[in-house]
Amino acid sequence: MLKTWFSVLFFTLFSSLLAYSQSKTLSFSSVAEGGKTYEAEGTLMDDNGTLVTIALVGADPTKATVKNAKGEDLALKLIIHDPVSRITILELPEAERDGVGVVSMIGDSTTLEPGDAVITNIVKRNEVSRVVSHVRRHKGKILPLTFVRINHPLGLQRAGTPVLNSKDELVAFVFQKDSSDKTMFALPVEVLTNVKRFVKKGVGTFKPCWIGVSMDHLNDAPVIISVRPGTPARDAGLLKDDVVLSIGGKKVADYPAVVNAFYYLQAGSPTEFKILRGTKLMNLSVIPEVNPLYK
Repeated sequence: MLKTWFSVLFFTLFSSLLAYSQSKTLSFSSVAEGGKTYEAEGTLMDDNGTLVTIALVGADPTKATVKNAKGEDLALKLIIHDPVSRITILELPEAERDGVGVVSMIGDSTTLEPGDAVITNIVKRNEVSRVVSHVRRHKGKILPLTFVRINHPLGLQRAGTPVLNSKDELVAFVFQKDSSDKTMFALPVEVLTNVKRFVKKGVGTFKPCWIGVSMDHLNDAPVIISVRPGTPARDAGLLKDDVVLSIGGKKVADYPAVVNAFYYLQAGSPTEFKILRGTKLMNLSVIPEVNPLYK
């Protein structure tokens, strides 16, 4: 995972017309950093007070607070936290929602192409940022999901800052900088959609899924090198040396693409795997389960 450093949040909450209405400050303790505070931003998503931010490594999302008009700390209710993406959904108290706009338009980050203009600061909309690429590896390591690399002219934006496309749709959230203060990684908005599925189930922690296969991360092709017994993959009939062509109808060209697809799997939900076995094309239905590391 990318190196992280945040843990007190500044919220940039704006209306569907994309005008700033106000900012709020959220703070919580950091276990990993000895209680130090950090800064990030969040977005109000609906009239029910659903507040989305990124609580990076070291932050304790269960102890989030926000100051009211009197300067008093009010506890924020944690709805769900994803330890993989670090997306965190909180509930803003009703008394703190007055005058705060709601983001209503959600876009599709997968349509972003290199060179596309995006907005990371709606106050300075003329200073556009530009998409560099979709990123699946960082410093030689495969990321747990695909990020978007963005160049921007404004200096480092805080984690959780909303990223808008040319249609003013929310497509990502700033995650952290890369090697330069003007290059950053952004978390696709699809991650939020995936995590919100668990909210409907009343689960407070996102639980990643698995199917029980190992793959050769050095191979250009997504080739299965082993299938564990008693796993969803074995039950579905996947075998060693199978080449994965698509997952859930989406093509996967290499191992990092498979890792990204695995992040979006849902426990108990049958998912079609298209594979190549020798010269034979096959479609197998796999029913993912919660990764044992998160049970």
